[in-house]
Amino acid sequence: MAEVKEKLEHLATLDFESKEAWEQDWTTDNPEFHSDEVNAMLIKQYGKFTRGRKKLRILVPLCGKSLDMNWLADQGHTVVGVELIGKAIEAFLHENKLTHHVKSIPLSSEIQGTVFKANEKDITLLECSIFDVTAEVVGGQFDCIWDRGSMTAIKMMKEGRLKQYTEIMLDCLKADGRYLLEVFAPESPEGLPESFKFVSEKDVQELFGERCTVQYLGKEEMADESPGSEVNRKDIKSEDRAGDAGEQTEDIVMVMNYYLMDFK
Repeated sequence: MAEVKEKLEHLATLDFESKEAWEQDWTTDNPEFHSDEVNAMLIKQYGKFTRGRKKLRILVPLCGKSLDMNWLADQGHTVVGVELIGKAIEAFLHENKLTHHVKSIPLSSEIQGTVFKANEKDITLLECSIFDVTAEVVGGQFDCIWDRGSMTAIKMMKEGRLKQYTEIMLDCLKADGRYLLEVFAPESPEGLPESFKFVSEKDVQELFGERCTVQYLGKEEMADESPGSEVNRKDIKSEDRAGDAGEQTEDIVMVMNYYLMDFK
């Protein structure tokens, strides 16, 4: 579809390293990667993701104003989100009617971060670059990480950022922790704008395979052209995946792929 290709070409022009570019995205009512619904696959895979455990510490990197954080907190967990743009954090707190208190914390000898702690729910939001995060900064390691599309954005950054990000995330995960990953990708690279970069299955294996077991959970086809949209997705079982490979189409079909990682 021409609309999909145009959307991908637009994304490829954005400077994902630039805080100013992200700030510009948050001046709109419909930020690029935001969804107005709790992620359906998170709900579907929740039992496997948490192993049925209660009162876990869950990290949501590049969280924006994701409703997933509210939902996870409502399940009884401690949720920590990391977000570069203060307006996104303020929007989350305001739209969910959460009062909060704010404090500054040192991220390094030269860099300060800002912590927003909700009063009504066990949700803490840290305003800083994800690349300044350490387990010490976020109060210790986590039982689970819900990576809702973050790698999609980081793949569009400069060379080496994706590996750096993955190492930071795994350093923040407990030895018995679980990592649930969502990545945005085409069914086939044919017709894809050359400048658009996406996280492939090979990328996932190379980034996690040495330290983790990697389980493919399935995918959701995106009927809507917006990469961040949850609207009108068609759930596709993982066993259907092989059959798709033989189908040829001129359309660019974008999907969300889901993976679950455990340390070996």
